[in-house]
Amino acid sequence: MINFIIYDDEKYFLEKNKKIIDKNMMISDYDYKCYLFSDYDEEFEKIIQDHSSMKVYLLDIEGKSKSGLDIVRMIREKYDDWCSIIIMITSHNEFKYDALSNRLFLMDFINKLDNWEPILSEDIQRIIKSYCNCSECLTYEFNHNFKRIEYKNIVYIEKEKDSKKCIIHTLYGNHDIGGTINDVLKMLDDKFIKISRSTIINTRQVQQYDKVNNEIIFLNGYKTTDISRLCKKDVINSVNAIGK
Repeated sequence: MINFIIYDDEKYFLEKNKKIIDKNMMISDYDYKCYLFSDYDEEFEKIIQDHSSMKVYLLDIEGKSKSGLDIVRMIREKYDDWCSIIIMITSHNEFKYDALSNRLFLMDFINKLDNWEPILSEDIQRIIKSYCNCSECLTYEFNHNFKRIEYKNIVYIEKEKDSKKCIIHTLYGNHDIGGTINDVLKMLDDKFIKISRSTIINTRQVQQYDKVNNEIIFLNGYKTTDISRLCKKDVINSVNAIGK
């Protein structure tokens, strides 16, 4: 689900931006929903705090009670959301440098007095492609931080001893995630298999299985021997499938 949050104090631009979104999303296979706001209120803030799905903000700088730039700072800094996509659509082109130079990670800054419709359509098409890639990610919240890790970068996951969290071992470092191994497994695709009560491996990252030492060797050199007797068959079948 992609949630589009449109913020503009002019009804014409609210409805026009929604029509552009509808036109582009109707030809995709993805579910989406549009939220229209002419002012900042409690409902708007609840949406900002909800990290359950992908969000795309279309914000006008000029607003009745808050400027679009104030909202961007709130999204990024107050609620520590650096994953949502933000597009500024405004007639105040003089703020472009200020908006882009503040390291707020805007996708685009569109002048709505300068044929903005095709530009927004192109942005939405890029967003659809981005969403397609995001579907290949483990997305979760831990310690009030929203995180997204591509499946292809995960090597294996293990339950931390005497703890209520797991450790995700990736190609670029380790990350913590709350829950049991079974909870985490439900969040992953079918390339991940459970090899013991406390370990999940990403079969994309397996180089070989050493039967003599009962050891899995990963492409990056990591190794694990935490393989239960009942799971050996699944491990062997997965490694054989990789070689085909």
